[in-house]
Amino acid sequence: MKVAIRTVLSKQEERVILECMEMTPEFEDIKNYCLAKGNHLTGYTDTSSQQQVRISDILYVEAVGENVFAYTQDMVFELKKRLYELEEELAPYKFVRCSKSLLICLLKINSVRPALNGRYLACMENGEEIIISRKYAKPVKERIMEET
Repeated sequence: MKVAIRTVLSKQEERVILECMEMTPEFEDIKNYCLAKGNHLTGYTDTSSQQQVRISDILYVEAVGENVFAYTQDMVFELKKRLYELEEELAPYKFVRCSKSLLICLLKINSVRPALNGRYLACMENGEEIIISRKYAKPVKERIMEET
């Protein structure tokens, strides 16, 4: 596969062109990655100020009671959507359900190791450990294996 990079003069001219004989899963991943780079969610900080959060910066999404939060490397944002809505919206960007209240980005996992009672611990890029519940362990493992 060849890679060509060309510098452009303005943000409006930036683009990625994929040329392939057929759309394989690898090319589909590249396409989704490129599309995610420009996509944002509207989040709110604890001071209630509205901010755009890049999907590619989100490590995981957690529902706590009636509230849903997106966690990045060093910030937490409240999202005004339900977890099941975000699960559908974020699926193309490699987010999977790992427990009743958590969505995790497979691209942000450094390592996974077994925990007690059939659960797993996912160590994220920021060093935080996320529990993958027994119910979701097998589907998460399968998705991780697809990514490698």
